Amino acid sequence: MKKINLNTLDQLILLSLDDDKGTFVHEYSVFGYCLAGAALYDLTLKERINISEGRINVIHQEETGDEALDECLKLISKSKKARKINYWIDKLGYKESDLKGSTLKKLLDLQILEKREDKILWLFTYNKYPTKNEVPEVLIRKRLNAIIHGEQQPMSNDIMIISLVNSCGLNKEVYGKEVAKEKKKTIQKLIKEFKFANETSQVIKEIHDLIIASLALVVIIPTMTASSS
Repeated sequence: MKKINLNTLDQLILLSLDDDKGTFVHEYSVFGYCLAGAALYDLTLKERINISEGRINVIHQEETGDEALDECLKLISKSKKARKINYWIDKLGYKESDLKGSTLKKLLDLQILEKREDKILWLFTYNKYPTKNEVPEVLIRKRLNAIIHGEQQPMSNDIMIISLVNSCGLNKEVYGKEVAKEKKKTIQKLIKEFKFANETSQVIKEIHDLIIASLALVVIIPTMTASSS
């Protein structure tokens, strides 16, 4: 069986879908920002952007071949100046529907998901995306669960996924309600104290920390505004 390589954005979308219903488990306002963070991380790994002094710079405009990432790259490239990470997390976060759509299309093409139409009140049609091939998601869940139980050493990419899952409130969905509660402090400790092994990993750690910090900043402001209104 050919191995399917999924990027951070793909994995986050998969983990956020109910396998049977084919709908997103949570429709929180923060989810779009988490998708934006995943996309920025993937673009960094693909050496299309870098982050210097908290600002994002495009270093290569060549397309990655991934529709969702290329749309983000195109948008960033159009900017007349290097902007801060939280600006792009906010900007790309508003593209949640596009990020979802492009990634769902990719997962359909890979035959990991299938598309079904359903109706609300026999009037309004909407699409559902139940799992067709469960293997990729099962492997992701097994890996993450093994990491938080101390049974497997995490890689830097794993820490990014764990951080994003934590940031967008998907711990219960990914690990189960009891485990999420039991391992809450372990997850936070993993995110905070993970030792990045070499110089390359240190760069990834810096990117990870900046994205997660910016996510927190972007998420807190609308939450405070909503609670005060």
